[in-house]
Amino acid sequence: AWDEARFGLPLDLERFMIVATSDFNMGAMENKGLNIFNTKYVLASQSTATDVDFANVESVVGHEYFHNWTGNRITCRDWFQLSLKEGLTVFRDQEFSMDMAGTPSARAVKRIEDVRVLRTVQFPEDAGPMAHPVRPDSYIEINNFYTVTIYEKGSEVVRMQHNLVGRDGFAQGMKLYFERHDGQAVTCDDFVQAIADANPSSALAQHLEQFKRWYSQSGTPVVHARGQYDAAAQTYALTLSQSCAATPGQADKLPFVIPVEIGLLGQDGSALPLQLQGTDATTASQTLVLTEATQTWVFTGVTQAPVPSLLRGFSAPVVLDYDGSDAELLTQLAHDSDAFNRWEAGQRLALRYALQAVRADGAVAADILPGDFVAALRDVLRHPTLDAAYKDLVLTLPAESYIAEQLDVVDPQRIHAVRESMRQQLAEALQADWAWAFDTHSATGAYQPDPISCGRRALTGSALLMLCLAARTSGDTVWPGKAYQRFKDAGNMTDRFNALSALVNSGAELAKPALERFHALFKSEPLVIDKWFSLQASNCDRGGQVLPAVKQLMKHADFSLKNPNRARSLIFSYCSANPGAFHRTDAAGYVFWSERVLELDAINPQVAARLARALDRWSKLAEPYRTAAREAIARVAAKPDLSNDVREVVTRALGD
Repeated sequence: AWDEARFGLPLDLERFMIVATSDFNMGAMENKGLNIFNTKYVLASQSTATDVDFANVESVVGHEYFHNWTGNRITCRDWFQLSLKEGLTVFRDQEFSMDMAGTPSARAVKRIEDVRVLRTVQFPEDAGPMAHPVRPDSYIEINNFYTVTIYEKGSEVVRMQHNLVGRDGFAQGMKLYFERHDGQAVTCDDFVQAIADANPSSALAQHLEQFKRWYSQSGTPVVHARGQYDAAAQTYALTLSQSCAATPGQADKLPFVIPVEIGLLGQDGSALPLQLQGTDATTASQTLVLTEATQTWVFTGVTQAPVPSLLRGFSAPVVLDYDGSDAELLTQLAHDSDAFNRWEAGQRLALRYALQAVRADGAVAADILPGDFVAALRDVLRHPTLDAAYKDLVLTLPAESYIAEQLDVVDPQRIHAVRESMRQQLAEALQADWAWAFDTHSATGAYQPDPISCGRRALTGSALLMLCLAARTSGDTVWPGKAYQRFKDAGNMTDRFNALSALVNSGAELAKPALERFHALFKSEPLVIDKWFSLQASNCDRGGQVLPAVKQLMKHADFSLKNPNRARSLIFSYCSANPGAFHRTDAAGYVFWSERVLELDAINPQVAARLARALDRWSKLAEPYRTAAREAIARVAAKPDLSNDVREVVTRALGD
């Protein structure tokens, strides 16, 4: 119904059939007439699946369904055009989920979640040895190009086209695309040409050949922004410039077409009208199109020094370099009408304080976060109208991997210690506020995976973890006890698993009996036992206890390396998603990684190649990690009968 209403695309089959399998390397596959699904993305009930699982089911089922038109009715001329179907269909499933969310704040939550994936996974890929354009020039093993660059960055390239021509213009472009190419195998160029031809006066059409560089050039552009206010003339000049670092096989980059949506805030947070010099129209928000290395726009009638709100809604997949003051960012955090940039302001401040602490000498301080920032987060947490899911995102600190990407030389243990100190500070400083959040959001009524209920459960889960962390230092047993009781009494998997996670990640004594009870309850539910393995492998590392636990879990009767879901739940959760535990000074994590890559390569090269990517960024590591990581990669590369899948990854990693 959504595809018919939004894009005029009805289903051309009398029935829509699926098959689900628990042994599948991918999430799903869109074979016409019979979609194949990993059980993880189609089997769900409130007793076995979390809110996140339900959201993933909606997204993946939507994705495969939308492939009926963008992938099957019109398909790729060759493998190099893979993003023609995948990037476009990711955009469509993201839009579907946002439209299903309904409210502006719920839409913003989905957008923020998608951008976090882009920043923490795709940006590092773009900066590493496996960097490749959205339309690759060559490949050794095509399986290695089912990547976040093809999918998520490809989706962002489609979203920029949407931003440049508008929602209605994009719908017209899609209509023309299907009129021209239904039943054909075509290229990425054919798609963007149709969108431009349907909107001949748009910035996309005016800069079409230059825009196509998004398909041919790899790397993440950096947009540098500088503003100058002239009080006498009441003008504000905004200068934007762009650059992009060299990537494998591409030393020099030509300028991209970058849509930058902006707004201006007053010192009190109110929206200032935007009027470009030489025009009569005023708007609250405007999209500037950066096409040159450097461009300047002048706004008139600006009655006070403004706080710029740049790249609203994350209008382009770029890194924004703007050195806003703490005061400016606090104004945005309190008042920005663009929900994405309001969240972004908090993330920028937290990242700024984290980097200062990482770069400082000596022991990690206990009070990294300034009092005004903590107070601002308290205001968000207590805000009477903000969506609970949105609050949860604002109160979540940047990931360790994202902090690492901002540094030229990475000490994973220092980053882990800093982020844990920041999290502990928030747990203790806002203890009364977390208790308020828990008490006022706990009751969600009969289970429904709708955005409002999901948001309340997410915030309650975060509050419970923070209260258990605060209890860890005070010796208080009340909140761990409440968490254990909630774990036992929960009427749905989300509340149960949130309570279990709070106990495990805070290192509470009750974590052990809770884990045992959880396994006993769900030992016959493979997807739930995957969560059980994953939670222990991704646990906060305190003194190196996680790797021995992972090794022990590999001997568990329920573990099998041959099942892709089970392998990902334990091995990937440790090697790819737990940097504080994986990057050990004794190199034991790297040895474990090399052994598992070789072991997996013998039975499942696709999964092995994905695991091999865990050390893509080894060259940024500080010593002793750097040398040890390179030795581990070299051990894998030295095996004579490696699959093409793994050999391509490790060869390119060593080439870096």
